[in-house]
Amino acid sequence: MTQPFTTDALTRSMTGVVDALHSRAFAAALVRLIQQQVAFDCALLLGVGQRPVYLYDNLNHQRALLFDRYLTSHFSQDPFMQALEQGLPAGVWTLAQVSQGRLDPEYRHHFYQATGWQEEVGLILPVRDGLTLMLFLGRLDKRSTLSRDELVRLEQLFPLVHSLCRQQWRQSQPLLAQSTALPDSASLRSAVEQAMSSVGGDLLTRRERQVAELLLQGLDTEAIAAELGIGSGTVKNHRKHLYGKLRLGSRAELFNLFLNHLITAPMEASPVSSMGDTTSQPYGGPELL
Repeated sequence: MTQPFTTDALTRSMTGVVDALHSRAFAAALVRLIQQQVAFDCALLLGVGQRPVYLYDNLNHQRALLFDRYLTSHFSQDPFMQALEQGLPAGVWTLAQVSQGRLDPEYRHHFYQATGWQEEVGLILPVRDGLTLMLFLGRLDKRSTLSRDELVRLEQLFPLVHSLCRQQWRQSQPLLAQSTALPDSASLRSAVEQAMSSVGGDLLTRRERQVAELLLQGLDTEAIAAELGIGSGTVKNHRKHLYGKLRLGSRAELFNLFLNHLITAPMEASPVSSMGDTTSQPYGGPELL
């Protein structure tokens, strides 16, 4: 396992994180600081308000599960999320502590086992009213259990990590993910269309997805009804159902979810919109980009 910092090494690592404050490089620098103190294979950073918002990861194993399953539905079965809702205080917590050794069978079978994580620690980091960060650290080797000494090192490092995160996210502004690859102008339209057609994963029906796409394009209830050839009451029902499935309370929250999905969703060669042929302009399309 990683040896504890010398004073010089700690100073260099801290300097790197401070230099990255208020930049897109901050989360990666913070994770490097922690991994140099205690070795982990994987890290995932989420902002948690009414629902989790993806901010950063360095996953190399089964990364698609994060976007296809966890962020669309399984987060509600995560013991850390459940414990946070019940008042879990700031600090360093192991999965065993928050789950008390029991995982929801569906969560274990349909998500957690597939990730390959054998050891998990969560840092609970309240940064301002209405926003708590959750930094998950995982190991893939079942033989590499977290020692008491390593847990103590994380607990000693926690006040520094917490202070840095409060500085980074102290401003009340929309949370957006850190993109790993920005599309060039030629592929931007394709990225937007693909993100619109896949936001929410497989939770939505085809009609709910069509309504979601048109909501994201700014159409009101009557315009959506006319576009799809259905009644306005039916549109309202579809909107209610898709908001419920995605745990959203408003169009603004839908748009925030879409923006993060746009930034993080893997690009495919030939995205196909649920609205039809991608060569045609979507309703109100010229203003979209």
